[in-house]
Amino acid sequence: MHVHSRLLRTVTAFAAVAALAAAGCGSDDSGGSTSAGTTAAAGDGGGSGGSGIVAEAKAAVEQAQARVTGGVPRESPPVARDKFLVLIPCAQAGEGCAQPAQGAAEAAKAIGWRTQTIDGKGTADAQNAAIQQAITLKPDAIITFAIDPTSVQGAVNAARKAGIPVIGSSAVESDLLAFSDNPTKANWEQTGTAVADYLIAETDGKAKVLFFTDNEFAAVNQRTEAFRKRMEECEDCEILKEANFNFADLGSGVPSLAQQTAQANPDFDAVYVPYDAAVPSILQGLKAIGRTDKLVVAGDGTSDGIKCIREECGLSATMAFPLAWIGWADVDAANRIFNRTDPKAATAEMPVKMIVKDNAPDTALWDGDVDFRAAYEQLWKVG
Repeated sequence: MHVHSRLLRTVTAFAAVAALAAAGCGSDDSGGSTSAGTTAAAGDGGGSGGSGIVAEAKAAVEQAQARVTGGVPRESPPVARDKFLVLIPCAQAGEGCAQPAQGAAEAAKAIGWRTQTIDGKGTADAQNAAIQQAITLKPDAIITFAIDPTSVQGAVNAARKAGIPVIGSSAVESDLLAFSDNPTKANWEQTGTAVADYLIAETDGKAKVLFFTDNEFAAVNQRTEAFRKRMEECEDCEILKEANFNFADLGSGVPSLAQQTAQANPDFDAVYVPYDAAVPSILQGLKAIGRTDKLVVAGDGTSDGIKCIREECGLSATMAFPLAWIGWADVDAANRIFNRTDPKAATAEMPVKMIVKDNAPDTALWDGDVDFRAAYEQLWKVG
């Protein structure tokens, strides 16, 4: 399975991809509002048309690219003792699944808990089997990563019957799960709004967009719809064509779709891609007809996406989730569940950031800009 096949399966993000619950930056590394890039409401600073929305968009883009300075919750219940978690990434081979799971394992070790990881192997059947196997291990909780709860409903219900809470990381909210708001819906929506603002700003409010979508992933759909909504607020912008594809088509169908869509709409100057993993296929189709000199935006912040931005291979901007941080927040949510407190506080300030050439990290992934690991250890009074 590819990196992103599940960062979004509920997704997943990681999901999350993760923008953001609030605007602005916090005052320190251990707390405060950390989400970069919240867009001003339509109508502020001149309304939805002309120079007003362009000014809004430019301000929002600048904010979205700013260094994050916080995001870890300021308060926590006491650390529950002697807990055991089973971690089930959608596919260990997928970066968007494996990195948050690895982060959760790190966090659990820091907090003094045991973990066991079972590979979801990229299919609903394997993921159901993994949850069933986890139940036999009698953990205190199960955390799945970028797995659609409806696709594993039988196994999740079996876990609930056994009294084992299931946390769905990078999954849309579901009554099937004990918690699944990480990244939050606001995170996902802001990632879409922010890349729309990027196109509005870069084209002075005259973007002509090829709008590629993948309706398979409920969480990613939140990003896509937020992008659409923001573009509709730009009077002189236009979505020239919407073209939907499936993840399974990335290898051959998507390049052809991109080529055909671009040829049928030659006036485009910008391209929306729903997630980073699809960018190479879209660029392949555009390259075949010599149309790679366009603005291309996406989301998630995978290592391949960030590398493409850094090396100027065709992706202009992506909204990145701090993938390992997502896993630490999942463990924080689990601790709150064990303490019978609201787990939403664990993810309320999860940051995302717009990555462009000027701020692309030298590392494979964006790490959140802060030492979130030390901040969590301070929060939990461990280490």
